[in-house]
Amino acid sequence: MTEPVRLVCLDIDGTLTDGARGPALPGAVEAVRALRERWPVRLVTNTTSVPARVLVGHLEGLGLLDKPDHLYTPVMVARRVLPERGHDRGILISTESQREEYGWFREDPAGPAVLLASEVHEWRVGDLQPAFRRLLEGAAFYTLTRNRYYRVAGEFLLDVGAVAALLAYGGGREPETLGKPSPLLFDTIAKEAGIPRDSIAMVGDDAEVDVAASVAIGMRGVLVKTGKYRADDESKFTPRPSGMINSVRELASFLGAPGSRA
Repeated sequence: MTEPVRLVCLDIDGTLTDGARGPALPGAVEAVRALRERWPVRLVTNTTSVPARVLVGHLEGLGLLDKPDHLYTPVMVARRVLPERGHDRGILISTESQREEYGWFREDPAGPAVLLASEVHEWRVGDLQPAFRRLLEGAAFYTLTRNRYYRVAGEFLLDVGAVAALLAYGGGREPETLGKPSPLLFDTIAKEAGIPRDSIAMVGDDAEVDVAASVAIGMRGVLVKTGKYRADDESKFTPRPSGMINSVRELASFLGAPGSRA
């Protein structure tokens, strides 16, 4: 039997805001406030281009984040998992502004791991050669996300997943994902909240990463028709969404009363 909803996870970019550092979408602040009156709420993002401390300050300023530890990013999962595996050393693919979050990862061109942390738009393909060579040599491969693209101010931009696909194809090694839709991320949230993973509802604008993947691991996945959503996205991936809403403003009504199995 499906567990009742006991916690709501909200994607940020495209669901609550226009871009990682952009303004709140219409009605998003009020919607989050209403949700928090009825369920625990966590903000879950695959954004890799903005350091967590910057994102926390921005979201708090908008009124979308009530506590810093209610924000979850792939970096926190990487910081927990890679040292346990002895993979906190190797090649880091990241922008300079992000490197402050990776003090725990020792950069070593001969290290046992390749960690893809950013879409690095300013890099050339040739800049990826050291990582490519290490993958051919057998290095473990991690990516923070597998998102294909994201949207900022109406423009679609390639995301980390596109770089991951390039390296995976060339290096012949599929990466392990640390952000959405990795069970590692949601298991962390569930453990810290003291609830089973299948009582979580994940809400976002990415029909594949936010929604279908969440349903596939036993959670609810609710698709919002904002951000990167395009017509008929709901039919392009399986499993299908648990539900669809026009925007996050409709979420509280869609989920119903706390404990419901919507």
